[in-house]
Amino acid sequence: MSKSLIALEVLDLFVWGMDKLMQPTLTNLLAGYDEYAQHSQTAKLLDRLRKQELLARHGRGKTACFTITAKGRARLPSPLAAEESWQTKWDGCWRVLTFDLPMVRQRDRYPLWRAFRDRKLGLLQRSVWIWPRPLEAIVREILQAEGIPECFCGLEVRGLFLCTHAEVVRVAWDFEEIYRRHRAYLQQPRLTVSEVNGTRDLAALARLARFERQTFDFAFSLDPLLPVELWPKDYRGPEILARHRAFRRALRQRLNALAGTV
Repeated sequence: MSKSLIALEVLDLFVWGMDKLMQPTLTNLLAGYDEYAQHSQTAKLLDRLRKQELLARHGRGKTACFTITAKGRARLPSPLAAEESWQTKWDGCWRVLTFDLPMVRQRDRYPLWRAFRDRKLGLLQRSVWIWPRPLEAIVREILQAEGIPECFCGLEVRGLFLCTHAEVVRVAWDFEEIYRRHRAYLQQPRLTVSEVNGTRDLAALARLARFERQTFDFAFSLDPLLPVELWPKDYRGPEILARHRAFRRALRQRLNALAGTV
């Protein structure tokens, strides 16, 4: 796992865990990660995060404690991002991007395809992409990085011929795969409050927290988080989010219980 991902996981401990973590508690939590099973590695990691001003240390030695800084919190995804995306009322306008690059020019097409896909834009057909919200900032960012292809065009479309908005959503995004990833989270037997309460030490709790976070991120990894008006039938995003929050409340309660034994 990359250093940046490890850093985010450590910062996340302060979100689902405690606002302030004592040095022994934090060291025992990080022992649950194979990368930091050795205390010397943990010390280097915490020192690096402190120098990057993502964590603040108060005191020294075993009595030291750590808190997450405002800069550290800004590095983490907003816990309200999904809800804000769902609840932002749709203005009824599709934003459509098209560009003219022949299939034989895959070297030029692929960076654009990847950039649009990474931002979860819908693909209607080969070089036609769609999104229900303003795109200007995203487009500027992509074109500055990748350059402007021939015949690049952005359109705002309110009327569609011969298809409904529901049909556009079904074609542009692979909701069969998105739903498979949703089910993988909701049906995962390890992601229960009883599983959390069964952890016997901080290292086991941290491993379970990592597993849940990775499974949660995977569940939404392809989900465009469309506004409510465009949700396809049987969409279970809010159910996943509610389960995730309940799980993290259980993690916090169990951490409080286990930290008292350190």
